[in-house]
Amino acid sequence: MFEATKKTIRNGLRVLGYDLVKFSATHNQRAYGLIATSATYCPWNVDAAFCEIYNAVRHKTLADVYRTYELWELVEQAAKLPSGALIEVGVWRGGTGALIAKRAQLCGIDAPVYLCDTFTGVVKAGGKDSDYHGGEHADASRDIVEALAAWMDLPNVRILQGVFPEQTGAAVADETFRFCHIDVDVYQSARDIVEWIDSRMVPGGIYVYDDYGCPGTVGITRWVDEERKRPDRIVMYNLNGHAVVVKTR
Repeated sequence: MFEATKKTIRNGLRVLGYDLVKFSATHNQRAYGLIATSATYCPWNVDAAFCEIYNAVRHKTLADVYRTYELWELVEQAAKLPSGALIEVGVWRGGTGALIAKRAQLCGIDAPVYLCDTFTGVVKAGGKDSDYHGGEHADASRDIVEALAAWMDLPNVRILQGVFPEQTGAAVADETFRFCHIDVDVYQSARDIVEWIDSRMVPGGIYVYDDYGCPGTVGITRWVDEERKRPDRIVMYNLNGHAVVVKTR
């Protein structure tokens, strides 16, 4: 409820030309500040197909229009790869997962879209995280996601309930992947996901980390920065808060 209320207040402030940003008190404050850019091109405003789907899911996600549009675009890029399923870990109420699945459907990707969540909140918070302690974002359910997928006519969606990969990875152990959206908020969960997925990720496959640039999710920032050192990674920070990682081989 708090996150949804915060999102509503933030959207209202943006209409007036203001923004609401939370800064963590437990991390390097010099590394964080309000980002403004002179860029004005907003393709999400004129992409009719995106606007229709975004309006259908926007109340089921905490991701803003900038991050959801990037997911929309990156799924299209992932369609250029010859094979591989798509997976999202950290689904909440299914908004971004449904958007990913619809875009995959529209792009002709004939592969499942796996949506993985405990539906009981954040797991594996630890000493490398700042604001998360476990159990946050529990205001969701499998039923909500199933209803959204049915309403949007998404037969490509498969829901895996439980901790990924320990409890649900076996269900997709024989899959390969082309796209992985990680929205789990904490270091150890993100690391465990990637270490399990990576041998199954095709060359050119895309990882998207939802919260790399957010002050309350420093564990994600730390993990992605570790990934930068790998020779088989291209790591990009998008100023919308995403980190986009391409596996090169």
